[in-house]
Amino acid sequence: MRWSYFFKHWITTVLIGSLIYIFLNNITVPFFSTSIEWFLILILFSAVFSFPTFIVLAFVFNYLENFEIEIKKVKVIQILSTISGVVLSELVIVQNITLETTLGYSLPAVISGMFFKLKKKETENIS
Repeated sequence: MRWSYFFKHWITTVLIGSLIYIFLNNITVPFFSTSIEWFLILILFSAVFSFPTFIVLAFVFNYLENFEIEIKKVKVIQILSTISGVVLSELVIVQNITLETTLGYSLPAVISGMFFKLKKKETENIS
């Protein structure tokens, strides 16, 4: 399994999740530069708040790497762990679950989790 999958999944979830969160909460500002500032602030907060989930996912990924499990099952475990991390982080930090936050970060987790390749292609040894 490739660790690049793990990092791509986390980064795209944070980036796209922040965009979806802005869209779902109608955070509109009159100037383009201010929108970029809001986006950068959201990325920073998203990265900080997702770091505990990131650490747990790293342990899960490392643990699953030692077993011969189907790639699809590993992806499902990673995606479900990410969604659980989003919900638990929201419960711990805000003590409330909002549809905008949960949907905003879970949807990119599902899409990016399915999109990226988890395993390298097997190369044939020519003798």
